[in-house]
Amino acid sequence: RMSAVPTDADLTLPSARSTASLIEILKREPIIGRATYESLSRLLPHVERIELTAGEAVYHSGGVANALFYVLKGEVRLANTDGVETARVERGYVGEESVLGSASFMATAMATTDVVVLRFPRESFNTMLAANPAIKNEYFVSVLNRFTPDKMQALRGKSGGSGSDEPTWTHAIGWLLCVLLPPLVFFSTANSGLDPAARVFLGVFTATATMWVFRLVADFIPGIFVLLGTVIFGLVPPNVVFSGFASDGFFMALSILGLSAVIVASGLSYRILLWLLKIMPQTTFFSNLGIFMAGMVLSPVVPSINGRVALTTPLLIDMVEALGFKFKGPGATRLAASCFTGVSLLSAVFLTSKSVNFVIFGLLPVYAQEQFQWLAWLLAASASGGVMILAYFILTPLFFRGTEQPRLSKDLISAQLALLGPVRAREYASLFGVVAFTLLVVTQPIHKIAPPWVGLLLLFFLLAFNYLRGAEFKDKIDWPFLMYLAGLTGMVAAMSYLGISKYLASHLGWLGGPMKDNFPLFLLLVTGVLWVMRIFAPINAVVSISATVLMPLAEISGVNPWIVGFIILTMGECWFAPYQCSYYVQFEELTRKKRVYNEKQFLAFNALLNLIKLGGLYASIPLWTRMGLL
Repeated sequence: RMSAVPTDADLTLPSARSTASLIEILKREPIIGRATYESLSRLLPHVERIELTAGEAVYHSGGVANALFYVLKGEVRLANTDGVETARVERGYVGEESVLGSASFMATAMATTDVVVLRFPRESFNTMLAANPAIKNEYFVSVLNRFTPDKMQALRGKSGGSGSDEPTWTHAIGWLLCVLLPPLVFFSTANSGLDPAARVFLGVFTATATMWVFRLVADFIPGIFVLLGTVIFGLVPPNVVFSGFASDGFFMALSILGLSAVIVASGLSYRILLWLLKIMPQTTFFSNLGIFMAGMVLSPVVPSINGRVALTTPLLIDMVEALGFKFKGPGATRLAASCFTGVSLLSAVFLTSKSVNFVIFGLLPVYAQEQFQWLAWLLAASASGGVMILAYFILTPLFFRGTEQPRLSKDLISAQLALLGPVRAREYASLFGVVAFTLLVVTQPIHKIAPPWVGLLLLFFLLAFNYLRGAEFKDKIDWPFLMYLAGLTGMVAAMSYLGISKYLASHLGWLGGPMKDNFPLFLLLVTGVLWVMRIFAPINAVVSISATVLMPLAEISGVNPWIVGFIILTMGECWFAPYQCSYYVQFEELTRKKRVYNEKQFLAFNALLNLIKLGGLYASIPLWTRMGLL
């Protein structure tokens, strides 16, 4: 074992060679060397080499167990809280309890000679263990040899959790409203003209919305509640309320999530990231520009924001770690904002960027459909898109002040790429999936196969040839999000079936006057209406309801209905609370395990983006007037 490890002299060589020596240590060490090279490559940037003199402590009993240590040179003595020696370690691990759930060290590790140790941060090492669960047992065995049964019980009892999940007073208020509001809504709508079934559904929906507003449970659970409530009370046929599980959007999300799982599991996304980092200038601006552009380029070719979130979020997590940003720090939060904004900011600018855009396109009169094909749509939306992008890049550095500078070595990146080895067959399959999906979506007018079925075809290909394995299909696809999405879709279908959509639409006719006589005022008013509706209803429902009444009004008022449809798509997409946005819920879930960004600062910046979107629409008025649309 000792002969397989580089010599002590190698450990003092310049950066490039010492990195190569470190790689050899990781590859040949009997336990960690059994991990995949991809996971070792991810771990490599976080490994620290520490030199201590005799008598210095590696860590103290009771200290925060935030790292695992490997003794490369010299000897380390372990002693329990009573000062009794329990072990002496040469060429081995100490501090294993840090990666086995303990919040604090169970012993004191003291250097008895001059020592060189490798420090593995707890979070990064646990990420490696999660990808290689078979080797975790080795660390249990190692630590069992050093602790008595009572100490092992302490180890289990001092597990570092994420905090208390006990209910707060806001939860109590939320559950109280869930009980009181539904009957209040039912009786207050007695003279509204709605039939009893619609009024009962509004009560069920009110309880559902309250759960989302107060975040009483996981976001997909209220979706199940509204489905069950609708079926139990017999409000609509089951095939209507459960239509979300057979919708195009459901299968599009499923196929994109499957493709994303293969891209991540194969290591393709990490390899591409390393290639980008190697050629990209190491500045905060270019790091954020790179991930923003990745999302923006995907916008016209992946017709689902949820799909783009699934594809880019793993890249975000890898970038935060590779660039050395502190989780939840300003650098990581800014990078998260760039990632999320890149996939969502221009969702209304491209006709093919999300499925609900085709709802608006289908509501256009025939002449307007011929007028606003893909390029014409982009041209009419270009002023809004340009202003939003410009405002975003001006305001981002002002909002995220104090951002850390990236800390990355080009030599280290080269070493990580070398550790990954040549491109593997599974990575080629992932790349084929992305390219094939893009080409088939772009050429859809020729082959007439809708994007959801293109995605499902590729998902079948990946599963059939074992590029997406059964365990990954179960574990790596976000099934709670798919339940959430299906619940939302079924809820919209039920609202339409019960006539609630038409009822709400009938109360928006008063906007016709300002639309004709004072368009800037109309834009402000319709924004307020859409934002109020978004408090209670999901994006697709708001877009469908408002477009049904306002786009016909536009023709009567001498306004091109495409403009009204574009406004509805842009401002209906705005959200302030997480429950209002399904793809933010997905983004939050994908980053929750790592706790990548500061959510409070992220949500504040998102609120600012809503104003940027409104500014982009006002900036488009001169262009629309020149094009004869107003």
